[in-house]
Amino acid sequence: MVAFPDPRRRHPFHMHDMILGQPAFVAEALRRTAAADGSSFLGRPRRLVLTGCGTSFHAAMYGARVFQEVMPSVPVLAIHAYDLAYGPFVPANATVLGVSHSGSTPTTNRALRRAHWWGCRTLAVCGLAGSAMERVADRTLVIGSTHDRSWANTMSYTTQLTAFAALASQSRSNVGPSIDASLRGLARSLETTLGCESHVRRLATRVAQAARVTFLGSDLDEITALEAALKIRETSSVPASGYHTEQFLRGNGRRGRGVRPRQNPITRDASNPSADSLHRAAAVPRVLRGPRTAREPGHHADGYSPTSCGGGGALSLTPTSGGTPTTVFASVPFRRSS
Repeated sequence: MVAFPDPRRRHPFHMHDMILGQPAFVAEALRRTAAADGSSFLGRPRRLVLTGCGTSFHAAMYGARVFQEVMPSVPVLAIHAYDLAYGPFVPANATVLGVSHSGSTPTTNRALRRAHWWGCRTLAVCGLAGSAMERVADRTLVIGSTHDRSWANTMSYTTQLTAFAALASQSRSNVGPSIDASLRGLARSLETTLGCESHVRRLATRVAQAARVTFLGSDLDEITALEAALKIRETSSVPASGYHTEQFLRGNGRRGRGVRPRQNPITRDASNPSADSLHRAAAVPRVLRGPRTAREPGHHADGYSPTSCGGGGALSLTPTSGGTPTTVFASVPFRRSS
């Protein structure tokens, strides 16, 4: 964990500054990715493996999804850096792309070194120049110049998603619709989204009372649900989980154990009757993470991020059979354009 000078003990924390700075950080990531020529950077891999740790692994999961769409004939996987570093080796014909904001994540760099040793081409997407990752990978794309000062990375995640979307757009080979126009308007959309902070604060006040928080999402939203839960755990030490919406319909909640839904959350995936049944709740602002009082020295108390405003759903769960009060949010941003 990186230690920063001059920690703030009350709001606004550095994390809040990083959240508000996202439009500029995302614009920089787009400029740098455009200048790098994504087609040349990725080349023509026979198989592509994306890897990282924590938040960067969630970005790698997103990258794997969007690259698979634009390279349908290429097997694309997201694998935890730990598994690449210490598990079975990947085939020598693979291209391994590591993701790290700082470029100094030991496990990710170890995974890249091991892949190189096995004869794989190694690439890196990094948020800062001059890192150890540049010395490890065959080629590195630096997408930023500002170190994320959040206790739990925020702008690093959105800039990584942006870079992967831009690389996929450059590499799409006429497969699927162009998203160039959407990418050009992304920074402006973020500025608009950040205007919903007052709504997020009101919602966060309720979330802060929960003993645990659960995020639901389908398709690409499932990945951000996992990331949202990680932010809660990192900033607040509160139990938090992320699930695919359909998976939440299975398990203890359906058997009358643990928790019982009092109303339905919202999902935007109407592809099956079970998920479609979750469409019926009233819309409330969506959030990526909810706040909690800092429990450890240095933790940021403002663990929320006003990164999405619009249709979404909140679900309060009441305890049954010894269950614990739980708050569930469904639907998170960074979906494909419809």
